[in-house]
Amino acid sequence: TQSLLSLNLNEIQDKISGNDFIESIQVSQILPNTLMIQLLERKPILLITIEENNLFMDINGTLLPTNLSSISFFPVPIITISENIEYVEELLDKVSGLFQFLLDEYPLFYDNLSEVIIGEEKWTFYSDSNTRIFTKSENLFNQLNILKNFEKTVYPNRRLDDYSYIDLRIEEQIVVKEKYRKG
Repeated sequence: TQSLLSLNLNEIQDKISGNDFIESIQVSQILPNTLMIQLLERKPILLITIEENNLFMDINGTLLPTNLSSISFFPVPIITISENIEYVEELLDKVSGLFQFLLDEYPLFYDNLSEVIIGEEKWTFYSDSNTRIFTKSENLFNQLNILKNFEKTVYPNRRLDDYSYIDLRIEEQIVVKEKYRKG
């Protein structure tokens, strides 16, 4: 019932951009009677619990609020931080960087990742098939590159979900335990 010219486009843009899940927005008008709203949503890549609050994190490390319906709508890996971990801010930067690396360099691993448990000295990754991957908290990128190369080496005879666990904590070694023995 209002004229398109009477709308305050900046006000509309400010109200919509106040939503945590909106990364960017552009509001424009096409005369005589069209209002166009283009927006880019933030896409959660993981769910993390910090001080008993569940939060999503997007690719840029931005923390986003959650509720039960959003948690079930976005099936992302869960990050569990041990209680005795200090310097959560620094850890969040490390988690964000690691997941950027996984999405860019090792998306197959990310797609099959269910949970990551972060301890003081080690990180344990759980795949959707319950394969556990043990890493040291330092040199994570190097260890995951070794895992990626290992996966390429054993494919097509084996896949990561053929193993009960893969331990990358010993330098220059990969220790594995197979789930199933044939024959």
